[in-house]
Amino acid sequence: MTTPAVTTRPSTEAGRAGRRAVRWTALGAVGAALLLLAFPLLRPWPDETVPSLALAADLASDRWVIAHLCGIAGLGLLAPTFLGLRTVLRDRTPPAGGRHGTRAATAAVVTAWLGAGLCALHYGAEIFGIRTIAQAAVRTGDPALLADVEVLRYQPAAVVVFALGLALVAAAGVLVAVALWRTGGRRAGLVTAAGLVLYLPQFFGTPAVRISHGVLAAVGLLLVAWAVTRSRTTTAGHPEG
Repeated sequence: MTTPAVTTRPSTEAGRAGRRAVRWTALGAVGAALLLLAFPLLRPWPDETVPSLALAADLASDRWVIAHLCGIAGLGLLAPTFLGLRTVLRDRTPPAGGRHGTRAATAAVVTAWLGAGLCALHYGAEIFGIRTIAQAAVRTGDPALLADVEVLRYQPAAVVVFALGLALVAAAGVLVAVALWRTGGRRAGLVTAAGLVLYLPQFFGTPAVRISHGVLAAVGLLLVAWAVTRSRTTTAGHPEG
């Protein structure tokens, strides 16, 4: 009886798919890092305690719009990045007695997607609603119109939606830390979790605090990109853990 020839094509295709997953996960993490850092760096930081035409000009500026779009896009890239991370972890050889962390990564994808979606609603109001009010103040020369900015920003429904969105983003960070902890990427997971968990409290900080937080979030995601490109891949599937 003739022994069938052994083919390496499936293994080769699996290896290529694994490399693609690593590449796109790393690109997603780097993109999210740069966008989340760009938000506080580009955002104008006027004195918002006293309504003025200078404040109105900053809120109506292109920098205000671009910065907030970067913030939305950065949060929006988290879920695709974590989805890629799940694929990468699934194809890794876990440490002895360890797990892949794919269940935690799957939960991170869901929470990050939901969180980013809810945050985008509030960011949209910041971009278009506040800018419209500020443009009216500039056009009429009446800074008193800026009183509506606080009304828009802190209406109860908006606050609840934004807080819930950021809570889900924080949960995604913790879940990513759990997933990476099980596969050797502890530093990347911990820094990423710190950046995402602190997303809500940093909104109450000074501009310096908020920029520092942007650096922290960016460093965490860059470490994720580094971790996925440095880990060892396999071509065989493994059960979830």
